[in-house]
Amino acid sequence: MHRFLLLPLLLMVSLLTACAQRNCPGALPSDYEAQIRDWQQAQQASLSAPQGWNSLIGLYWLKPGENRCGSGPDMDILLPPGHPAWAATYTLEAGKLSCMLNPAAEVQWLEPEHCSMQSGSLIWHVIERGGRQGVRLRDTLRPARIRLRPRSYFPIRADYRVCAQVLPIADQDSILLHNVLDMAYTLPVAAKLRFELGGATHEIVALDGGSEQLFVVLSDETTGETTYGGGRYLYCPRPDAKGRTIIDFNQLYNPPCVFTDYATCLLPPAENHIPLPLEVGEKIYGDH
Repeated sequence: MHRFLLLPLLLMVSLLTACAQRNCPGALPSDYEAQIRDWQQAQQASLSAPQGWNSLIGLYWLKPGENRCGSGPDMDILLPPGHPAWAATYTLEAGKLSCMLNPAAEVQWLEPEHCSMQSGSLIWHVIERGGRQGVRLRDTLRPARIRLRPRSYFPIRADYRVCAQVLPIADQDSILLHNVLDMAYTLPVAAKLRFELGGATHEIVALDGGSEQLFVVLSDETTGETTYGGGRYLYCPRPDAKGRTIIDFNQLYNPPCVFTDYATCLLPPAENHIPLPLEVGEKIYGDH
């Protein structure tokens, strides 16, 4: 393209982006910093909640055939001492799972459809990741849950709350992702987001975050330095009637794998690397 044609085009894109920023849905609230601090406190509270991520004490992947659960010897899913020697049996045949509770044990059903059970302070249920099924175990009275060190955040910056345009996607658009266990997932793309930050235009891929939100897994130039090496997560509202949303990078937070060995966190795809140091949101935690 000739330079005299390219310059007006770039100017037009810049003006359109600026207009989009000015017309972004929702003006900056007068108590914006207080809202972000409230969000940070809620993040801390959810982590240390009785069924928060820091209550996890085990994750057991199921093998074909019978998988016995209890505190006794030779159990496939091992409960701590003091709980039933045999609590339940999970049977995996041809990809189909059935679960049976030991009627003689002090174990209760919580959600039979998810094979979720409880024994005292222990709760466990089935998860599925990358075509595999496993039993995730938590202790609602785990001491480490209560003695959790506070999370750490960069200073709040209102200029990292940006307007994004939600781009059209094909009905069957999908993306290949991996998790920390090197399991591969092909997940549907919920949206592509275009926004202006640091004097450049960026595009990232968003996943389904529920009926009202989009979910983003991203990395940036702080990843592995001052922030977690496995990237950070972010939710943003689904677009308004004009196809716009707000991305608030002050709400970037650490995946649960920072706090537990029993999570299966998604890793950011190459498409979601932002070539800027996003020194906002949650910092690195401990040795992570």
